Amino acid sequence: MYVGKPVKRIEDLNFIKGRGNYVDDIVLPNMKYVVFVRSERPHANFKIRSSIPFYGGDIVNPGKDFPIASKETTYVGQPLGAIVANDPYEAHDLLEEVEVEYEDLPYETDPLKAMRDEVKVYSGLESNIGLRKNFEAGEPEKTLKESPVVIEGELKNQRLIASPMETRGIVAWFDGRKLNVWSSTQSAHYLRRNLVNFLGADIRAIQPDVGGAFGSKIITHPEEYAVSFLSTKVGFPLKWIPTRTEEMISAGHGRDKHLSYKVGATREGIITALIGEVVGNLGAPYQDAYDDESGNILSTSRMILGPYLIRNAKVNALGVYTNLVPTTSYRGAGRPEGTYFIESIINELSIELKIDQLEIRKRNLVKSTPYENAFGVTYDSGDYYELIRKSEPYYFAMKRKAEAEGLCLGVAMYVEITGFGPWETSRIYVKSDGKIVVVSGTGPHGQGDGTAFAQLAADALEIPMEWVEVQWGDTNIIEDGIGTWGSRTVTVGGSAVIKAAGMLKEKLKEAGAKSLNLDVEDVIYENGEVKDKREGERKSLKFKELVENAYKLGISLDVTAVYPVNKPTSPYGIHMALLRLDKETGETKVEEYLGIDDVGNVINPLLAEGQFQGGVMQGISQALYEEAIIQEGRVINSNFGDYLLPTAMESPKMKWEHFTFGVSPHPTGSKGIGEAGAVVATPVVQNALAQCLGRRLNTMPYHPERLAT
Repeated sequence: MYVGKPVKRIEDLNFIKGRGNYVDDIVLPNMKYVVFVRSERPHANFKIRSSIPFYGGDIVNPGKDFPIASKETTYVGQPLGAIVANDPYEAHDLLEEVEVEYEDLPYETDPLKAMRDEVKVYSGLESNIGLRKNFEAGEPEKTLKESPVVIEGELKNQRLIASPMETRGIVAWFDGRKLNVWSSTQSAHYLRRNLVNFLGADIRAIQPDVGGAFGSKIITHPEEYAVSFLSTKVGFPLKWIPTRTEEMISAGHGRDKHLSYKVGATREGIITALIGEVVGNLGAPYQDAYDDESGNILSTSRMILGPYLIRNAKVNALGVYTNLVPTTSYRGAGRPEGTYFIESIINELSIELKIDQLEIRKRNLVKSTPYENAFGVTYDSGDYYELIRKSEPYYFAMKRKAEAEGLCLGVAMYVEITGFGPWETSRIYVKSDGKIVVVSGTGPHGQGDGTAFAQLAADALEIPMEWVEVQWGDTNIIEDGIGTWGSRTVTVGGSAVIKAAGMLKEKLKEAGAKSLNLDVEDVIYENGEVKDKREGERKSLKFKELVENAYKLGISLDVTAVYPVNKPTSPYGIHMALLRLDKETGETKVEEYLGIDDVGNVINPLLAEGQFQGGVMQGISQALYEEAIIQEGRVINSNFGDYLLPTAMESPKMKWEHFTFGVSPHPTGSKGIGEAGAVVATPVVQNALAQCLGRRLNTMPYHPERLAT
């Protein structure tokens, strides 16, 4: 058995040896390079004057301003058109040959002001409000009025910039018959569908190695549409690779949500009512992006109740267009914001009522599962109270250390939704030498999912894992797929692998039965062999014999499974940290961090712990370091010299514990852990600081000047 064991990643050998193949490594004969002229204004009408061939929105998407602006630009960094050159250096030099004449228009970057509709962020809009949905249950207003304790305030989850090691990038080549596209994407199939709808061409999309994404490479970006279109017109392959600054001012940003709230509670700290308004900054009205982010705003609003028993609640969810880079998914995609909001509120109650921060959470917890929260989200399985009970020895040990050494102790809980549908695919076929190829419709990009797929397939087929090869990321090798996001890949993609393996076993049984001149009912598949199951009989065929005979008998050992998803699943946990805070200078260091999670069956503890650590560092980073600083509509910290990110020196000592009190309904039994750390670590850090300072904190990141007394 391989599932449940810390198997080392099978993907890593190529990377260790420098054999990775990224978009920028792809070189085709006669390839040219693309660079984009970008808007320098947050909102303006414009005209282009160029002494060289220039491909603007009037060519790529005539009469429209998306994906390439034709007449009206709505954010700094928006592509206004493309230049093609022999090499990237020449391409950037040629930018000087293009002149953009702007007629500035009123702009707005603050969603709270934009929602007044006094300034339209794009002339084609009837309103800047692109999403409006209300969630309500129980009697929130009445209960709030009757509550002996009422707190109210505002919380801001700041705008972040996804910063994977590899920027976006695309190579496109129309071979006269088919458009071939290589992209640093999270889903080759999703990219293909969008490009087919845009171009109406036959397209093969390929995802080579991807150097991280964190959600920023889910949508199809304007440049991908433009380069793909141009490659069908110019007659030679095209490549586009942005600079880091280009990436940071034009790729999708994350988070940027505001909550105003009123919360009622008893004097014992039990929440009686929650009323709030979530305003999400959608950025410029680019549909590929705002469709994605609208769902994230709804996730924030529905998950704002956390793992707590709150039955009287009302949340108004608003998505507002502004003159900023479109906001899209960023690790956790709405769930980190919801967790940050509720955990900040419950921490405020802890301080206000002088109730221990672990105790106040125990008093409010959901008592049993399955549980449908007040806004209709089902928490499928688990035991929240028992998980807290398991955490108590750790908590009290950390509390003693905090008191002895003058450290800050922070706690936060979370429940999230993962394993999204609507479906996923897996193809498994066997080569004539017995090598088993597993193809997934997902799009892993660094998480180690290929190793997990191999573990699942090996166990399902009862064969050595060394026999399994895993592939993904090419629309020519599997009929369709969804992609990698929402902590769905192992749970949903892995369930498709298990289903396909079951189908293959039936094919192997058929081949074995025919080879042994038996009915299928008379044989069993066991340990990679087909055996005569009749009493006293010893006939059997080993795996390679089965494969050889299958081909001779005309039996295909090539199956594709589609695994449908009815409902997502719900990981949950409690995390805590010890911080050292110099109250005079505001200097902060996270020294120890503990995560205790129930993520269902853990397919590979080594992979899971790696995801835990990476997610936690992103959560810590949001709390203490990261923010997109906007001045006059532009990002002014658009490079790694100015945009703060933690290094290994800022990483705390981490410990991860996991328990399985509930499994998902999927064949894997897993729930997903790729985003859990990023979902909860931010309020853990904020709560530690607030407990130490004894006051409300509501605007991240907590740079020293915001904390110094």
